[in-house]
Amino acid sequence: MRNILVIVFIGLGIVSSNAQNMVRNDAELGDRNLYLASCWSMNGVTVSGEASTLVSGSFSFRTNPVVSESATAVWIKSPWLNPEAGNITVKTRLDGNSGGNRAVVFQYVTFNGSNGGTGEGNAVEFARFDFPNPINNQTSVHNVSVAVPAAVIGQPHKILISFTGTGGSARIGLDDWVIPGKYNVDPSKNCFPLIDEVDSDGDGVPDEEDDYPNDPFRAYNNYFPSKNFGTLMFEDLWPALGDYDFNDLVVDYRINRVTDADGEVVEVITELKTRAAGAGFRNGFGIEFTGLAPDRIIAVEGTKIKTESIHVFAPNGLEAGTEYVTFIPYDDAHNVLTHPGGGSIGINTDPNFPLQKPVTQTVILTLKKDGQAAIGGATSLAEVGMGNFNPFLISNQNRQLEVHLPGKTPTALADKSLMGTKDDGSQSGVSNSYYKSKETNLPWAMNISESIPYMVDKVDVTQGYRKFFDWVVSGGSMYADWYLDLPGHRDNGVLLNAQ
Repeated sequence: MRNILVIVFIGLGIVSSNAQNMVRNDAELGDRNLYLASCWSMNGVTVSGEASTLVSGSFSFRTNPVVSESATAVWIKSPWLNPEAGNITVKTRLDGNSGGNRAVVFQYVTFNGSNGGTGEGNAVEFARFDFPNPINNQTSVHNVSVAVPAAVIGQPHKILISFTGTGGSARIGLDDWVIPGKYNVDPSKNCFPLIDEVDSDGDGVPDEEDDYPNDPFRAYNNYFPSKNFGTLMFEDLWPALGDYDFNDLVVDYRINRVTDADGEVVEVITELKTRAAGAGFRNGFGIEFTGLAPDRIIAVEGTKIKTESIHVFAPNGLEAGTEYVTFIPYDDAHNVLTHPGGGSIGINTDPNFPLQKPVTQTVILTLKKDGQAAIGGATSLAEVGMGNFNPFLISNQNRQLEVHLPGKTPTALADKSLMGTKDDGSQSGVSNSYYKSKETNLPWAMNISESIPYMVDKVDVTQGYRKFFDWVVSGGSMYADWYLDLPGHRDNGVLLNAQ
């Protein structure tokens, strides 16, 4: 856009004085296509150095023979302008050929945003100049001046000059067109006008792009895994495989990293829907953002913690004694999901008991408050994402017993001596080996990018998701869509889906 506008301003001329801005077009670019590229338009008009229609300089605008009284037959039209008060002036002449009459008609074109093609609304005539009769042999240059209509001042309009007449073959030359006002056009957007962008909160982000148009400290939402929820599923008997039904804890999640106009993270909003807790254990749930220092966080709110908790918390609400940002949404799944009673072992995993409706829990980490970052400094969007998202189950109120996604590292509070014992194939110092079973690399936790059903209690996940095992042992090269409801992929008879 910038290069084209340079042609407009240099080749066509826009002059500003203390009194007024003036848009000028003297045809001296010498090429009709350059004007079209700069959002001028014309029909039956070209740029010519032909002596019979030359008004001044080396080039003038030259019409075809004018033989119609219709204002839509032969014309030249400016780009979108913001006209100012004053007079529009042009110089015009005939080529001396025969004809009945000839006139120059001045119109303005209104802006209509609902017209996606050109943005043009109605054309309204506001002045005209009639060449004196008889026109035969007439070649005098006429200086024409017409007042800018009050209705167009300060708003996007085009100025349209039409050439009308009857009979003969006389052509019209036009030159030195001056319009009080400023260009208001964007060639990169179909030559639409540059509508002033509204920025209600003054943060430098236009309202139409701002997710928080009335908040100067927030600008954009940035979700993962997407605007929709993903699903986390856990087995709680690590380092043993257990019944492998992946319903000991089922949590749907969506994380929004709200950034400001500078691209710095203001807050991390974690929405959780705990859908199932199939274990006999009282399991907790934590999230670490690996690599992010705890002093980047001002406050944590929205957690659900028992009075007598196994966790110790720092003044800002993060878990104390950790190396990286670690927060505990809840220390017991029963804090957020009601047990149905009646002898059910778990919650929402036995079809013989009514499903309890999950309630959305929102946990907010504040990283900037009123525009001021935490003591550890500002955080970029790249520092909080799927790459360092490290959710984990805390098994049976034992803070040292963590269950993570495959390849993710335990937190500073985990018992590392359990790594590589029983069925676990973790190798000390080989991070990608963590939380995978020996030989088969089976996981104890899964992160799915969308919300999916989970297993009925005590039914192996491979029965409900028939391609799961093939996906795991192939290292993910086969059946990457194993969790989708495709032919041969699922047995819906052993799946539940509390929502």
